[in-house]
Amino acid sequence: MPLQHKRRGGRRAGASRRRRGDDAASLPGLPFESSDGSSSSDSETSSGDHGTCASPSGSLDEPPGTGRAYQSRYHEILASRLAELQLPAGADDDGGPNLPSDETVEALVRTTFYDDELRAALVEYQANMLLSGPDVQGRDGDSGEDSGDDIAEEEFVKYSEELKARSSAEIDTDTRLNQEQFNWLHAKYVRYRIKACLLLKGKHIDELDDATLELKYPIELALGDKDLSPYLDDGAFGWYFDSDLCLLASLSDYQRLVLPNSTWSEYESLSQYIAFYNNPEVDRDYVQYWEKMVKEIKWLENHVLKEDTPEWDQICRKGLYQAIRIAAEFPNIDFSLAYYGFMEYIWRTRFYVVSVKGLDHAYFEIWKRVTGQQMCFRDALQEVCNENLVPSRQHTLKAELQRPGGFLQLERQFHRCTEGISKEVPDWIAQELISQEVRFKRALPKTYAQYARKKLKVAEAIGLIPKAKA
Repeated sequence: MPLQHKRRGGRRAGASRRRRGDDAASLPGLPFESSDGSSSSDSETSSGDHGTCASPSGSLDEPPGTGRAYQSRYHEILASRLAELQLPAGADDDGGPNLPSDETVEALVRTTFYDDELRAALVEYQANMLLSGPDVQGRDGDSGEDSGDDIAEEEFVKYSEELKARSSAEIDTDTRLNQEQFNWLHAKYVRYRIKACLLLKGKHIDELDDATLELKYPIELALGDKDLSPYLDDGAFGWYFDSDLCLLASLSDYQRLVLPNSTWSEYESLSQYIAFYNNPEVDRDYVQYWEKMVKEIKWLENHVLKEDTPEWDQICRKGLYQAIRIAAEFPNIDFSLAYYGFMEYIWRTRFYVVSVKGLDHAYFEIWKRVTGQQMCFRDALQEVCNENLVPSRQHTLKAELQRPGGFLQLERQFHRCTEGISKEVPDWIAQELISQEVRFKRALPKTYAQYARKKLKVAEAIGLIPKAKA
């Protein structure tokens, strides 16, 4: 196969499809991410409209990691879709498919794999798991009022110098692979795609060692297989090996692995993320840095709309000083990456406060009236608006009531976010699930922390890198 060149930066495939957000509720036993990309174990209750209810924090980039107590409708649909995955001639599929672990699905499938039908089935499954599990109640969290420590400028300078001293050497982008080396790499990456297919059909990773796959799929077969190109963002996969990066001799397999913008601008700055060329050690440290940072500077959420006010510079400086001190705890983070993460947090939090925060609570209040009191959507919306139950979204609700020709936009989104949640579901579970679905379906571009977390999961799932030590 001749050396290939492809424009980097990720194809923006599926632009006509709806764009998905990435935040969801922190449900017991489910590995979600918070509204700012931190893990559910670190999520806290948002202040303001949620009162003492459980936090709408978390992200469903991923399906749940719980065990299966029964064959749910979610898993029936999942099995049917995974059965459609194409394998090359001679692939050992054993007839078809066993269900893979939830963690494997979470790592390998693409964003657009979860359409509304699969999402509704997943919500039903999650509600059943919560109802059949231990008596877990919604938890209160920190309101985010604490502004953390004041750090002296001298201390900030000390941490900054420490981080700047860690800056890594420049990546060699001039030395290229020759044709023979490229062919060998191509065959290797095709076998990773085959391994991923087999994993999604229920094979265990221990059955798919590299030596066995190399014997079954020699370089000649791999080079001739057009259906499993390792350079395409296609099918069910949410990752591929970038062909331009594959030409660079100095990069590792992990550095050549990229995630696509499966929907329009799924990631905020995909080309920048790819150009970081980070290794697994850096990405693992960065994810931990991000999770700790967004927990400790959560107080900034109450101030991010003050950008044009006199006090903003002082507020932002205080947050940056705290972030740099946190970054110093992680040996693989340098100053530029720490600063990038802080500024991305500011941008994302501002976007979240303006566009998303409070919608989950508004839909929950409407849901209570629609399911419990049998009100129509319009009447429920009117009552929630009249009682001003969600001040931060009052303007959104009023605008919808004044919209000529009906309430298609908000009502349609409401039904998409509450489908699968029956009136028998307790309020605290319903609020968690609605929060999850609002953040799943909102167009909130993802950060580098979410990119790195997903990439690490992909690389571990296919055996590209060892699993992180617990």
